[in-house]
Amino acid sequence: MMGERIRVKGPRLSQESVVTVRETFLPPSMSLVEFFKREQYVDTSNMFEVDSDCEETLDDEGDDPEDFSSYSWYLMRLMSVIFVQDKIISFLTDIGITFADLAGMSPLLASSMKTLDGWSENLLEQLEGAYPEGCPPDLLPPLMPGSSLQQSLADPNCSPFRQHTQTSLQARILWHKLANETPVSEYLQTKEPEVIEGDSAAHGVRTAFSGTEGVSSFSCYQNRINMMVVTTLREILEIDVKTCMDRDRGVKEEGNEEGSNTPFVIISNDDNKPKKNHLLSDQSTISSDSNVEVFNQILKRQESGVRCSTSHSELPLYLTGNTDGYVKLWEFGYPHHLAKYGLSGTRGRVTSVRFGPLGAKFGLSDTNGAIGLWHTTVSSLTPYCVLNCHDRATRDFAFLGSASVLASVGSSSNNRNVVIWDTLLPPSECAVKKFQAHEMGAMVCCYSPKSQVLISAGSKGDVCIFDVRQRKLQHMFTAHDSAVRSMCLSPDEEIYFTGSAEGDIKSWSLGGAGGDQHSYSFSEGHKSTKLFSNLPGGSLKGVMKLYVDSTNHLVSCGADGEVKIRLLSNK
Repeated sequence: MMGERIRVKGPRLSQESVVTVRETFLPPSMSLVEFFKREQYVDTSNMFEVDSDCEETLDDEGDDPEDFSSYSWYLMRLMSVIFVQDKIISFLTDIGITFADLAGMSPLLASSMKTLDGWSENLLEQLEGAYPEGCPPDLLPPLMPGSSLQQSLADPNCSPFRQHTQTSLQARILWHKLANETPVSEYLQTKEPEVIEGDSAAHGVRTAFSGTEGVSSFSCYQNRINMMVVTTLREILEIDVKTCMDRDRGVKEEGNEEGSNTPFVIISNDDNKPKKNHLLSDQSTISSDSNVEVFNQILKRQESGVRCSTSHSELPLYLTGNTDGYVKLWEFGYPHHLAKYGLSGTRGRVTSVRFGPLGAKFGLSDTNGAIGLWHTTVSSLTPYCVLNCHDRATRDFAFLGSASVLASVGSSSNNRNVVIWDTLLPPSECAVKKFQAHEMGAMVCCYSPKSQVLISAGSKGDVCIFDVRQRKLQHMFTAHDSAVRSMCLSPDEEIYFTGSAEGDIKSWSLGGAGGDQHSYSFSEGHKSTKLFSNLPGGSLKGVMKLYVDSTNHLVSCGADGEVKIRLLSNK
């Protein structure tokens, strides 16, 4: 009665389907140079018109576009690789993948990044080998009066290729694209001797530490530079630099000149050499042979991704901020961290860590735009205050005389990149003042209790000085041609120092009119030699941190892998 059962044959689905993912390498359809030479990627409306049938050179100034051994072509090949690295790093940052997780999630992409790193290092060696004197002075046309190098590069006519041919136009298109997307200005500076004005000069430059990797930060033991912690993207080292400070005899001299007043000591990080514990003995190992490296490493920890650090003013404690969003509390001489702090939820990369004025509190800022504040205790790991400061990223912050009032600097979509906060007020009212400053975002800041002014610096080299009492912008000027990566005040708060991504260090008089009176500078304080690294957190560039102690010593570290100490004059 019910008829026959009809079975419909179809694909059988298993309860547990197994998905196999295989990465396949697709060869590129064109080279990097050919990719960027396509006109649709660059607006050529402001460039001169060229007859496609014209093969004669109408203007023989500038580089020959077919001379691939010229400085401009060496530089464009290097910048092409950097451009691709920038895009990959930006993409990984947007999707929340760190370099530590990349090898497990995409081995092929991790291998490609290592290949790009090798290409960039090889191209940089070729550039420096072919042109040891640096950029030729006549590479670019003369700059317009009152304009900086970075502003001039935005002009399509500012190019090494100034011949009126179709080949020159194609080279100009590539140059214009790379000049506006990569740090090409770092390699367009003509090498000049250090600029020193008047008698305000550093008596000597001593290298307290030298390594093969860039130094991301350092901190001094109880604000005395005899002992310090040095951090790279791979490790944390505690070193004793008392010998570097006290002994001028039996050390290697900068410039290899007999009787020079600029001695320096290299603190090696070789694990095969014996260690001495500074906490147990103040003696230093030194040889009478001027060619022998002086070694006095106290402690070494394997800790990847450390981007910033700060030390306590009274206790033998210091903090380190990592790319994974955590801050760790350490004690000098103790091998393990005492506590680990972090914000809840999705954590961004830590950009800055600071203790409060009395050391009872500390805070961190991250790339998610937040600031977290804690009490300096091991028992409480939960922040007592969290501020959502900037919707893009918070780069730095400073306590304004007390641990309850602080200023944050970063990048916001509404261009309010400098904000003053009072944590004692309700959350809806704690942002007491927002300043529209630093067009491309602010990078660093510091506060002068004596003058009650806040100093901030941005990614375009601009410096702003704010009157905290009146809550207004007091002065603004351009200090560097590139981003300002570090800043510090002298103990007397009369001078502040700025360090740029290009590696130069400048000092400014805070007591002068406007605070933009330039005292002296070091043109190559920490020149960037390693553009990118396949380590967590990306690359280090220029001067990463500055500090001046009570004995008038300027300490700096940077991407060149060195920590340098300069004795400043008393004037």
